[in-house]
Amino acid sequence: MTPEILEIIDLKVDFCLQGKINQAVGGVSLFIRDHETVVLAGESGSGKTVTALSITGILPPNALIAQGKILYRGRDLLTLGEDALSRIRGNQIAYIFQEPGAYLNPVLSIGDQLSETIILHQGLTKEAAREEAAELLALVKIRDPKDIIRSYPHQLSGGMNQRVFLAMALACKPRILIADEPTTSLDVTVEAKMLELLMGLKKEIGFALLFITHNLSIAKKIADRIYVMYRGKIVEEGDQDKILTRPEHAHTKELVAAFEKIGKL
Repeated sequence: MTPEILEIIDLKVDFCLQGKINQAVGGVSLFIRDHETVVLAGESGSGKTVTALSITGILPPNALIAQGKILYRGRDLLTLGEDALSRIRGNQIAYIFQEPGAYLNPVLSIGDQLSETIILHQGLTKEAAREEAAELLALVKIRDPKDIIRSYPHQLSGGMNQRVFLAMALACKPRILIADEPTTSLDVTVEAKMLELLMGLKKEIGFALLFITHNLSIAKKIADRIYVMYRGKIVEEGDQDKILTRPEHAHTKELVAAFEKIGKL
């Protein structure tokens, strides 16, 4: 069996809000094998994103990891200083998020932003980074990449910007890609193309994928295994067939029933 590349053990995350401690994640444990696609599913506010952001320590300032371990290739990321963690973040564990426009700089061209990432992580010259940027855009199936690198985010569609964001995440050929609701703001046709692209790249490059979503129809299309999260806890875990056809927890049953009702499963 393929070895685990990432394991989260009994993770607890608290938030301090107006002087009060609120628990967002309450003892989450999960694992991802190398080259595997794991879906972390659940409704908004269940703690999915907080769990994902905890992995490389990019939580907001009022968050505190109160307990747990996060093992990446056997090394506990929670024990690392910022310098060591920054060498893993982006290089070995990369993210794409729901709204690429919130993360792309509106005053820099696509080429400049991609080149900046490539220079930072790979140490290439500006000219070499520009060439690499065009190749990355071609990798994510953007037509005329040498024209697109001169464009700005506001000149591109949401789907195109999401592809650019994916290209940035893949610039260092990460071992794990964490995709947090990356298709939510896209229409159904663009969503389908994005999922097809993502799974094709996963096969080509060979990364493990942690895909976060509330949408079980997406989980049905891509998941090897599914974790269902509810109120800060993992309430059920299993392969796709088990979760979608033989759910055991009441919340999982409600999610499955809701998607069956609208004809999405």
